[in-house]
Amino acid sequence: MGDVILTSPVVRALHAMLEGEVEVHYLTKSAFSGALEGMPGLHKVWTIDRTTVEVEAALLDVGFHYIIDLHANARSGFIKRALRNNGTLDLTVDKKSIEKILLVRFGWDRLRGEHVVERYLNTLIPFGDALSALGGRGDAGALAVPATKGASEGVSTRSGRVVLALGAAHVGKAIPLRHWHDIVGHLTAQGKSVDLIGGPDEVAMAAELVAVFEGCDVVSHCGIATWSETFALIRKGAVVGRGRYRGHACWGRPSGAHGGGVGMHISCFGNGPMDAASKHSSSRTRRS
Repeated sequence: MGDVILTSPVVRALHAMLEGEVEVHYLTKSAFSGALEGMPGLHKVWTIDRTTVEVEAALLDVGFHYIIDLHANARSGFIKRALRNNGTLDLTVDKKSIEKILLVRFGWDRLRGEHVVERYLNTLIPFGDALSALGGRGDAGALAVPATKGASEGVSTRSGRVVLALGAAHVGKAIPLRHWHDIVGHLTAQGKSVDLIGGPDEVAMAAELVAVFEGCDVVSHCGIATWSETFALIRKGAVVGRGRYRGHACWGRPSGAHGGGVGMHISCFGNGPMDAASKHSSSRTRRS
């Protein structure tokens, strides 16, 4: 989910940089499609459940001019290989994987403060300066605000609460249950109200925390809240902790990122306003 939000400036930059009417399509896993609801500049969202074979034939039928690969993994490689046969040109993000390993493992900073959104936007260098193009439209390059809807029954979105995201996509980013006990215990001792968010995998952990702190205002939304409701919880929260720090930045919420094996200096936090200049547009339809 966070990576999807972090790519939102690229969608807008394509509209600013390519000539004429620009049609931008987005491919992601079905589980993350909710993060794209209401994202400005998208013509269509394509989803897969397991493999790219599910959509390759349909994508070939569209006739894309460009593929902008912001994931640089095996699945996106399969898509690029399939569409190259149709004359589609592809551009791939430089993930700076070696530089990130050196920073996390040894403290050697070869990134020099470069934000992950800058790396995404640099993928568009063959088209020009993405930040300048955005700036020409009065766009500071901030993250797009995910859509939020009214909460379902049982999902409260009262403001001023502390929102803790229990889940993590990788083991190295996960926080052990005993640490969550300490964190929630510290918050409740200060009289704070706590919302726990996560997916089905976090239901048992959240249930244990709610049981341990029975009598305190600790509420689990794990496995209940939709993406839209999760974003609504973040938007209303006073502080956001752990894995949803990309989402919190869209609404300027303070965040605390705890533990795990990934250093927070990797710059995967929300992107704020960035300096930019100008660009123009004219009359041909492009699909990417």
